[in-house]
Amino acid sequence: MEYQKILVLQTAFLGDAILATPVLKALNQLIPNAQIDVLTIPQTSIVFKYNPYVTERLIFDKKRPLKKIISFFRLITSIRKNKYDLAISIQSSITSSFLMLFGKIPNRVGFSRQKLLTQPVFVKQGIHTRIRYLKLLKSFSNKNFDSQTEIYWTDSEKSKVQNLVDSIDKNAYFLIGIAPGSVWHTKKWLQEYFIDLLKLLNNEKVKTFLIGGNEEKQLCDEIIKNSLTEAKNLAGCLTILESAALISKLNLMITNDSAPLHIANAVKTDVIAIFGPTVPAHGFFPFRDNDKIMEIDLYCRPCSKHGGSKCPEKHFRCMREITPKMVFDEIKHRI
Repeated sequence: MEYQKILVLQTAFLGDAILATPVLKALNQLIPNAQIDVLTIPQTSIVFKYNPYVTERLIFDKKRPLKKIISFFRLITSIRKNKYDLAISIQSSITSSFLMLFGKIPNRVGFSRQKLLTQPVFVKQGIHTRIRYLKLLKSFSNKNFDSQTEIYWTDSEKSKVQNLVDSIDKNAYFLIGIAPGSVWHTKKWLQEYFIDLLKLLNNEKVKTFLIGGNEEKQLCDEIIKNSLTEAKNLAGCLTILESAALISKLNLMITNDSAPLHIANAVKTDVIAIFGPTVPAHGFFPFRDNDKIMEIDLYCRPCSKHGGSKCPEKHFRCMREITPKMVFDEIKHRI
């Protein structure tokens, strides 16, 4: 293959960005002499910063309409200047289509539902998202590529996390991370259930870290306060890469169907994932052998692909019927 410069477009959420990382490694194996750049958004660009297969990151700031327009035209200029001969669009948006077309990229690969492609690829639904992303390369090779997701960090993140771990109670031989947040309200397991879970864990020789962004800091504070435990609240204290480095040190990660699930998979830490309104068939489930999905079969699941602000059926059974005791029992036999 004669491609010299490749642009991979992935402008979705953090989890989606992590799930795209096997594509970068596979491209490097397929076309080892090509330059591989990534077009991403400010919130997730850090995922690709230290990735050894990425040369340059192009940032698309699309959060506000005016910024999106300005960023769009600046990117077209940058894309034309870089003279890419191949683009692979993981995010099937019309905006990505226009960026590739107006950026004068002659070879444009993406999922068949996307417009303005030169090589549309049909991929069936129902498989894990990281595998679907890799299927975009079947125009170039029938090889089954390594699908393990990856996150890279520096010695700075490693050192900060090591200091955190070294400071914990040495009697706690089992380290657990809990991420109680989510962008989508109905994806959150009940706050009182997280409280009860911490109470159940209090009699075990474990150390628990609560993890999340600034928006989860108050939630984590309330969970710890009402559980009367000494869990450590790190919400808002760590960057994405620091969180990844910490999760890599843990024995187990407890999370909703949200980004920490994908971080844990990328650093090969076992996951217990709590699925309420969403289902594994959507393709965003934990994929490693020792991972566990906690879910209840109900007539109303799934109610949507991403969850929502409130339960459409007004009973929220999908989360209420996954009890703290059920999750604790799953943790208990791992300790």
